[in-house]
Amino acid sequence: MKQYRLWVRISQTQTANTLVYAENDYLAKRLGEAQYGVGNVLGYTLASN
Repeated sequence: MKQYRLWVRISQTQTANTLVYAENDYLAKRLGEAQYGVGNVLGYTLASN
């Protein structure tokens, strides 16, 4: 599994960074959307291999 850093919207005026572990980019984004809602993942990057 790889570690991804997600930039997510938690309210209309606030964002946060969070870490998730996933097999690929698509699953990392899907995990973020499951936690924070569809459309609230503003960006993601691979944090480590």
